[in-house]
Amino acid sequence: SPYAHIFYNGSAWDEVANSFTREFCSLLGLSADSPLYLAATAGAIALPTLLKLENIMKEKRTEWTTRQELPVAIPLPPSYAFHSIFVCPVSKEQGTDANPPMMMPCGHVIAKETLDRLSKGGRFKCPYCPGESLPRDARRVYL
Repeated sequence: SPYAHIFYNGSAWDEVANSFTREFCSLLGLSADSPLYLAATAGAIALPTLLKLENIMKEKRTEWTTRQELPVAIPLPPSYAFHSIFVCPVSKEQGTDANPPMMMPCGHVIAKETLDRLSKGGRFKCPYCPGESLPRDARRVYL
């Protein structure tokens, strides 16, 4: 058959299997790559930032005291973002459908319950900047 090279290609089935795996994982919001590979690559991306932080802390003779959080943001590519989770920087509560993230006019984002607690129904000051706003000016952020 003139099409034998297409249908009897040994790597074609592997390519189809990889394609199905990638599509299935992308529908679930997961990565088709191994978790060990992802962790090692993310660590390699973060390493220069952490080394720079270490040098700065040595020069200033300061120490990193928190155990649960990094003192700097580590920029990772969008392909490394799985299952976006919002944690309110003020209350440290995880965002849910009942307590969604809310962006204030100044651009800072806090949880809805924290916003309600700060505003008490009236005008309130942003916990991160001098900006003031009303609760009705805040917009819900969808992740």
